Amino acid sequence: MSDVFERVTPESVGIPSCAIIDMLENLRRCGVEVHSFMLLRYGKLCAEGWYRPYAPDIPHIMFSFSKSLTSTAIGFAEQEGILSLDERLVDIFPDKIPENPSENLKKCNISHLLMMACGHEKEIDSLCNYDDWITAFLHQPFVYEPGTHFLYNTAGTNMLSAILQKKTGQTLTQFLEPRLFKPLGITGAKCFALDNGVEAGGFGFKLKTEDMAKFIEFVRCKGNWKGKQLLRADWFERATAKQVSNDTNDQPDWKAGYGYQFWRCQPKGVFRADGAFGQYGIVMAEQEAVLVMTSCEMNMQAALNVFWDTLLPQMHDKPLPEDPANLSKLRFILENLSLSEMLSEDVVVTQQKLSELEFLPKETLPCFTTLIGGAGRFVTDKGNLASLSFSFDTENGAVLNVRETEREYKLPLGTRGRFVTTTIGDEPFAANARWRAQDKLEAEIRNLQTCTGTRFLFCFTENGMTITADRTLPSSDALADPVLPDMFFNAKSGN
Repeated sequence: MSDVFERVTPESVGIPSCAIIDMLENLRRCGVEVHSFMLLRYGKLCAEGWYRPYAPDIPHIMFSFSKSLTSTAIGFAEQEGILSLDERLVDIFPDKIPENPSENLKKCNISHLLMMACGHEKEIDSLCNYDDWITAFLHQPFVYEPGTHFLYNTAGTNMLSAILQKKTGQTLTQFLEPRLFKPLGITGAKCFALDNGVEAGGFGFKLKTEDMAKFIEFVRCKGNWKGKQLLRADWFERATAKQVSNDTNDQPDWKAGYGYQFWRCQPKGVFRADGAFGQYGIVMAEQEAVLVMTSCEMNMQAALNVFWDTLLPQMHDKPLPEDPANLSKLRFILENLSLSEMLSEDVVVTQQKLSELEFLPKETLPCFTTLIGGAGRFVTDKGNLASLSFSFDTENGAVLNVRETEREYKLPLGTRGRFVTTTIGDEPFAANARWRAQDKLEAEIRNLQTCTGTRFLFCFTENGMTITADRTLPSSDALADPVLPDMFFNAKSGN
């Protein structure tokens, strides 16, 4: 962790330690799986935590939090005269528009993309799975006059990334590196690239939690960082103001107005960057506070309600008396945060038998890391699964030995009551497992750069093994992992 933020007690910036404790407990009661958070006030860090196995040095998928970074890139481009918000799409992509463009398409400009009001009635595939997704976007009917109808449009944000790349010859990340990332000390930021090489500004960034906090504090300060005005303040005044009405939504914090890739919130003076399954960057302007969080939940409104009901009313204008008892309790909680972990004992006889076997899939299966998946992992590994076998050691307990057509690796399963983290390729994975019966081994395995994992049940028979798998989030969202079928293996002796 860096020392970019001064670390202080919550009471010194007017927040009771017990309010943060209550916030975390209420999130738990709502079923929110928090992965990390940081709370700042007046630019000072008063609370932070990571739920094991998630960790400060591991980037986390941002999903649509990425949109606010893309908006900021457009702000820099406008400031430098690279583009103007009133530039029309038909002028930027004249070779990709329909032969006879509609009047609404002719009117659509960059500002309409920023405010999610380009005129589409229906969004194209947000992952842009087309031979030419820019052409697909421009050929999608522009039913409404631009600027009049809100439609959440991830492909429209990807269009902003494409416009920036067309005008500068740089990807979104390359453009932001000297202007935003380097000045703020944001390192290792990466964005998933679509098939045409344009980075997915609508959903593709991965950031560490502290780097989220740096960015959102930069937004709170209207483009000022450590006394230097990097991006003019009026950009953020426009970007975080209500640019278009979205009041047809039934969730309070999704109908309070939309800016330039920032959501307005129901409490006065509050707005946010917001990614699927609960990746938050919240600015409480009147309180001069910032809350960033990575998490995994389906009911994001419930999480926001916890912030508004538990934390926001407890922010006082002046420092509070120090509260050693609750501060000590808070620090203990923050030092011991963890996802639910399974306890296990060794099943010696079964483990001895398994150590002599190799399991071969009866049908062609993808790589095991692809089976693990994780919402926000947008790549599929090359090759196929060749075999699985098990070994056992004192430190980590069960170890899954994976042989694929392109590589081999070991994945400790963590049957010692804690998640065990290992690196496969350049990706961090964590696992925690337990014996559910003499012939059943249950393992939860996560790619820690994503927000979900998979629970595998290895069921052993006399002649083989069956694997059933369930995702840790029972969601049918397009960004969630697909359901896995049962997988069957033959046993081969002489591992």
